[in-house]
Amino acid sequence: HGFYAPRVFFSSPGDLGPDRDAAYDAVSEVNEQLGMPLRILLTSIGLRSDDQIIAYRGAVSENVRASHYFVQIFEDDWGPNHLFRKVFLTALDCRDDDSQPMRDVVAFLKDAPRENDPAILALRSELESLAGARLIRYRNPTELKEKLIGVCGEWVEALRLELPVTAGNPG
Repeated sequence: HGFYAPRVFFSSPGDLGPDRDAAYDAVSEVNEQLGMPLRILLTSIGLRSDDQIIAYRGAVSENVRASHYFVQIFEDDWGPNHLFRKVFLTALDCRDDDSQPMRDVVAFLKDAPRENDPAILALRSELESLAGARLIRYRNPTELKEKLIGVCGEWVEALRLELPVTAGNPG
């Protein structure tokens, strides 16, 4: 097909279905508006439910290791057995390893202004303190989509500058 197709792994524990859908919509918009004319197609992969990380933990980790970008959406927990934390840390390790394809890891943290549960506050604090992690706060799925369009646009622009100039990618 002649497209460069880097993989974007999406991860989101809990009841963030509308947020996850907004994230996939953002990638689709960036592909249509920016990527396709340059023959760059961000390929979305990831988990649709918490059960998948339990049943296919090894496959999930391998998919993370094979991805170029990682987007984690959080609000109030690390998912079952804290497995989404492990996946997130795997993505950070891959980003820091030059032999891996991972280029960027971004965590989106949904605002929870009335939250007072100590375990949830600890998760949020840990995310804020992780060295090297890019953390972007958002209020609702619409804002998540807008912010992710910006992030994906950055990725496409960086790829445009790195890929060889061809008829499909004018550089």
